[in-house]
Amino acid sequence: MNFDPGIIARRTHTGFNLALRQGEAVEYIDSDELFAIRQKAGKTCAVLPGREVQTLRSLNKLLPTLHKYGGWVEIGRGYFVNLYRLRRSERNKKGGGYLLTFDDGSAFALLADYETPILDFLGEKSLIQVSPISLPQHYLMQMGVKDLDKPILFMSKEELTKLFSTASGSGIVASVLIVNFLWQMILSIRDGNPSPVKGGNVRSLYYRLKPVLSRLGIIKDRDAYKILSDRLAEMVALKICSYREFGLIEPGDWSIGLYNPNVVIMAEKRAHYDMILRELQDATGASIVATGGQPSTISSEYFVEDLRKKLDTLPPETPVVILGIVDYDPFGSALLNTFAGDLKTFGIPDVKLIPLTVPANFAPEEVEMLHYDIAEDGKTPPSMLRKWMKLTNGIDGKSWGMEAGYFIENHPRTLELIIREGKPFFLVQPPVPKRFWEETFKHQEHLYQQANQTLSRLHGPVTPRRRR
Repeated sequence: MNFDPGIIARRTHTGFNLALRQGEAVEYIDSDELFAIRQKAGKTCAVLPGREVQTLRSLNKLLPTLHKYGGWVEIGRGYFVNLYRLRRSERNKKGGGYLLTFDDGSAFALLADYETPILDFLGEKSLIQVSPISLPQHYLMQMGVKDLDKPILFMSKEELTKLFSTASGSGIVASVLIVNFLWQMILSIRDGNPSPVKGGNVRSLYYRLKPVLSRLGIIKDRDAYKILSDRLAEMVALKICSYREFGLIEPGDWSIGLYNPNVVIMAEKRAHYDMILRELQDATGASIVATGGQPSTISSEYFVEDLRKKLDTLPPETPVVILGIVDYDPFGSALLNTFAGDLKTFGIPDVKLIPLTVPANFAPEEVEMLHYDIAEDGKTPPSMLRKWMKLTNGIDGKSWGMEAGYFIENHPRTLELIIREGKPFFLVQPPVPKRFWEETFKHQEHLYQQANQTLSRLHGPVTPRRRR
């Protein structure tokens, strides 16, 4: 996963504004774009990608701000670098000390006598151990994670304001506060403490944060839950943590196939799970999942974890394919790609996508009578529609779409297409020897018989209750 250097830090606005001289004019930039600030020939200069510019304020006047925001350390007399842009460190073979390399490839020499503050910031014993810095550590620094010695839940309003306010002190940077709140919970769990939200969902995390938001007077900010959800999803995607680590659960409609787990039949609507997916699994032994619209990353993580357990028992070269039953429109296409992206995020990098609900798989009279005009519907952003049209050509060059519901009405056709498209990937060609749900039912019956025997030993024969 590639990121524009500094994009996460800039997105979360964790830095401060810095004024630069531009002739008679003044340029204002965010400090997260900087690599260093140093004194040069009696002037204070900001080091940016590809250029150095004199700052409006002197280094002495900037020092209190650098100390306040953290991550800015001195590597030589009057030379400060931004550790939020650091990628790796190594021995400086030419001049002694260390060489610090930043995320655009530029390098700065660190004198040996100045290494202690950097080690303290990184939580390392040696800079040799930080070569390269792990990507999760790098992203955490970019997000503005701080080394805090007190739980955020028990911080006073004054303490929270001091740590998480904007440069002007006019407001709280909610995204940085929330990332630090989540990181403290992760560290606590990794220290062996039980997750306080085990069995809950993302909203359970938000409820735990509410007292903090209340103390700060921002509990009415409706964006707080979305920020928390987005930041957590970002941390999971960047492999900093996982939903399972928190013990979060979100019910999902999915089941791993017994015979062909590597073939994933994915439908967009939850109703399709009972309408057709179970039937398709009975016939093919494939895995099935109904995302219910945009896939939940929590459900995707649990689905992929179970899927990987089955894939680990198969030959390494076994291909994974997604047979998609989604609406033929820009949103359906985006949903299918998002689900494939989730699989890659959680450890299945090579996935082949085969959408089934394409015009060629409908009868001509269905296309003629059951299509709808996407542009006229007005729910799709024009840029999104243009991109989709460029990729698919719509239907004969027209911005027409088809609903997946019409596709699955013809069950035999759907099964025929699944068997045809899945044939190169099936490990056991359909029809599979045993029906999955039949096996599940037999297993449940066996468990019931065992329970009944136990009850009989304890309480005598169990007489079924009469229905009134």
